[in-house]
Amino acid sequence: MGTIGEALTSRKKNGTVEPLGDGLAQFHGFCNVGLAWGGGASLVVDTSNELLGPKAASGLAEATDDPLAYVVYTHGHVDHVGGAPAFLASAEERGHPRPTVWGHESVCDRMARYRLTWGWNNEVNRRQFQLPAGIDAFPKDFVEPDETYRDTAELDLAGERIVLHHAQAETDDATWVWLPERSVAMVGDLSIASLPNAGNPNKPQRYTLGWAKTLEAIAAREPVTVIPGHGDPIRGKDTIAETLIETARALRFLHDAVIERMNAGQWPDQIVDAQLELPPDLAAKPYLQPLYGCAPFIVRDVLRMYAGWWGGNPAELIPAKRADVARDLVATAGREPLLERARSLLGEGQQRRALHLVMHLVEADEADVDSQALLAEICDAIVAIEPSFIARNFYTTAAARARAAAAPSS
Repeated sequence: MGTIGEALTSRKKNGTVEPLGDGLAQFHGFCNVGLAWGGGASLVVDTSNELLGPKAASGLAEATDDPLAYVVYTHGHVDHVGGAPAFLASAEERGHPRPTVWGHESVCDRMARYRLTWGWNNEVNRRQFQLPAGIDAFPKDFVEPDETYRDTAELDLAGERIVLHHAQAETDDATWVWLPERSVAMVGDLSIASLPNAGNPNKPQRYTLGWAKTLEAIAAREPVTVIPGHGDPIRGKDTIAETLIETARALRFLHDAVIERMNAGQWPDQIVDAQLELPPDLAAKPYLQPLYGCAPFIVRDVLRMYAGWWGGNPAELIPAKRADVARDLVATAGREPLLERARSLLGEGQQRRALHLVMHLVEADEADVDSQALLAEICDAIVAIEPSFIARNFYTTAAARARAAAAPSS
């Protein structure tokens, strides 16, 4: 399973519209789309990506003749905003007025940052989602919001009150949408059928504590239906309350465990080495499995928020070049003993320890074919046991690069 869509959404549902009651539905995709209509107007929350946007727009057109009044972004990630052109085009083709696009005011800043760092974000997402070479993970341009807000905003959907709430959670520009007359929450990536994706390795700061507070705020409104950014809709007050509150408790547990250790004087490296995990009762919850986010990433997110970038090792404050350090180690310990020890650790099921050793060999000499081949083998072994698809895909990328380096030159 290489993508979040495959990890969290049934292949049979992908690309389909699931009715959830009168005037309410969810489009299942790489990113879900919330659909609501009635009284002569319709609303979509998120737009999926460039590929699935047209299918999502067609799903709305098939579900209702009500003109699309509003498109709301839950945040500016491309899998949530990339399908917007399809909804605008659909409205035009149907002879309807252009819908108003809403988002938090920071969505515009995010889109500006994406334009500035397009090459980096495109490559990171290609690795994270294992996209084939030549396939862009990022659109070249975005449909920016027509209207923005700071804390809350209210929309009028043919007489129905729709409330937008800002959150700092997966992003600083997050919005969750509350339909009070229906007790429905459309929450984007605040809920993803997995342990939340805080601390993503190559993405900007995320907000573990803000995420927990927002889930608690949503739960306090006692929704009867939640449409998430990824995964299946959540139905029923009790199920929703448990899912949201227990997810918040998991985030608070990891957040507070890191803060407790920081306040006790531990360095970030010591806290990472503690390998903090959820208590067994939380770890057993099906909606808290580390399919997307995972505890080690969340720990890093909390540290990044409060503790800066230095872990506490004085050698890493203003470090020597990695290749020089690796060559010193190999010169001292010997290439063959290090290779043998790495192979032995791999055979003992100590894949991550083996990876550290073989990386010294590769950094000392990138042309070392045996070390590159062993690196690929070790990364493959980690892929086989790693539940987080983000981590798996980065290890898969590392394995592919190592195999290419180990291949005989033509």
